Amino acid sequence: MVVSTSSKKVNVLSVVCARQGSKGLLNKCIADVGGRMLAQYAIDYSLSLGENVRTVVSTDIDELISYCEDRGVKILRRNPAYCSDESKIDDALAEAIEQYGDGCELCSLVYGNIPTRYSHLFEDAVAVLAEDPSFDAAMSMQNVEKYHPAWMFDYNVDCLPRVKQVHYRRQMLPQKMIHDGHTILFRIDEFISRYKGSRDYDRAYKYSIFGDTIKPLINDLLIIDIDTEKDLKLATAVLTAK
Repeated sequence: MVVSTSSKKVNVLSVVCARQGSKGLLNKCIADVGGRMLAQYAIDYSLSLGENVRTVVSTDIDELISYCEDRGVKILRRNPAYCSDESKIDDALAEAIEQYGDGCELCSLVYGNIPTRYSHLFEDAVAVLAEDPSFDAAMSMQNVEKYHPAWMFDYNVDCLPRVKQVHYRRQMLPQKMIHDGHTILFRIDEFISRYKGSRDYDRAYKYSIFGDTIKPLINDLLIIDIDTEKDLKLATAVLTAK
């Protein structure tokens, strides 16, 4: 539970979130990817962060519950109220923190539908929060290139919308960044105070439940967030090639 950095030691709860319901890809968290259930990659990644990182799997999927019970991995049978399409991840995190977060300063959110994993992104996030108290959270981000807003159209299957021409080559595009889904690490006290309403915050802003100051951790790693059949095929090809 204690992660060492150059200057401090902090306690971390790692919550692997895998929900049964999925509209884009049915039962995606237990889909076969390279001969393993998709969520196994996230679970194994969390467990690999070291014996001092406390891992709990928050799920309503029977196959994952059995998998974790057979291997002695802590399981939180997620409240059914937090398993619908309308549910926020905030509720599942708060439930996990309440049951398993005692003594932990930080919480790491690990999505169960991302099989490509890199431990140094987690380590970088821990180092930021351990060494700089001005940040409430750290989040892995990537530069938006091919799917840049400057090249996009509003969705319309009847007729291509008219959009003014912009002469942007890829390297000339104004830089944008997007969360890649890999790492979200946040201070538990800050999150819980906002979640329970004891600290007011502006809900209109993205990720504001995690704090006002979030450190972006820019990377260009291959991170596949699986939500569609196309994503699944890509991940299978990549992980099989490895």
